[in-house]
Amino acid sequence: MARTTGFQITVQMKVAPSHEVKHLAYVYTRAKQLIVNWLVENKPSFKDGNELLSIIHHEWYEKLKQMGLKSRLAEDCYRDAMNVYTSWLENPNKNKSKPKIKSVSVILTHKASYNLNLKRMKLSILGFKTPILGYSRTLIQYKDYKIAEAKLVKRGRSWYLHTTFKKEKEKKKEELKPTGVVAVDINQDFITVGNDKTVVEIPTRLDDAYHYVLEAQKLQKKYPYKWRYSKKILNRIAHFYRRARNILVDFAKKVGRWVVEVALLLKANVIILEKLNRMINHVDELRKNYRLKLYLMQYRRIQWWIEWQTKKFGLKVIKVNPAYSSITCPKCGTLMKESDYRTFRCPNCGFEENRDYIAVMNLYGRGLLHLSTAHGVKGGKDHSDRENPRS
Repeated sequence: MARTTGFQITVQMKVAPSHEVKHLAYVYTRAKQLIVNWLVENKPSFKDGNELLSIIHHEWYEKLKQMGLKSRLAEDCYRDAMNVYTSWLENPNKNKSKPKIKSVSVILTHKASYNLNLKRMKLSILGFKTPILGYSRTLIQYKDYKIAEAKLVKRGRSWYLHTTFKKEKEKKKEELKPTGVVAVDINQDFITVGNDKTVVEIPTRLDDAYHYVLEAQKLQKKYPYKWRYSKKILNRIAHFYRRARNILVDFAKKVGRWVVEVALLLKANVIILEKLNRMINHVDELRKNYRLKLYLMQYRRIQWWIEWQTKKFGLKVIKVNPAYSSITCPKCGTLMKESDYRTFRCPNCGFEENRDYIAVMNLYGRGLLHLSTAHGVKGGKDHSDRENPRS
């Protein structure tokens, strides 16, 4: 799983740290809690973060070294504790409870506390060799990035290393000149990508995820009172929900790359997406199973990964209003009528097509008009300002 903000990416890797590293992680966490407790009790006055770090350093540096934390790890420890304390200060209910550090986590500085070699896939933490369990070969794609700090986290019985990769911002390029445009229509069954001539359908994995959700709900119905108190049943339910989530997250990551590949195949460098501002205004009126699938699909997550891939490949994303895009005739702009399952026919010009293809053609046209700074909707009336849009 990866998160990105601009040119900063955090990658999670499962690792198997040595007993010495685990011991130091527990010492680090205990020291962090002691520093936080000291800050809460003494409430030192400070103007900025650097001044507070200096106060903590003066009071705790020698104590942390006596506990077995080396200088760099000690500095990261009280920097970590300072973040916990300043977050607690911003809490309006801070007088009711003191901050408690429940999870074991350690901030690590590259080359000082840990070392990662991407070419040989070797990792050492605090001077001890640490195997990477089930690492992804896609880590090689970050070889041009600068390795920054990492965070060693314990979850259950497993240990994970969240490593941050940074890349310097390139010089500002000239404004992208569109060479081609493709539109993307996201539905529960297919992700439809294309232009006014070529359309590609990518099947979703929503049904696979929905299957596991139904299995979890069956257990909850079978044991209406027992499941909340039985560890085995709870673990099984959590397993089904986790499988459903993993399927959809994996699909969202892959579909972003697939959409970009289709765009490059069609020689396009601009991708048109839908604005999803008022998508679920009337979700309570939908059938229960359809509503559940709508929540599971998470359209914004799919769009996020599409946008992330477009940034990697230097493409551009434009979002347009999707109102009535699947029932407006792309030829003359007339509202179409349903002629068959997911098929609409225009009463004016007789154009008939699948609603997903119609949506792609309309989004494609609106994207072209957006690029040309024209007004209205291509080829006919503009229905985008109507209330309760249906896309």
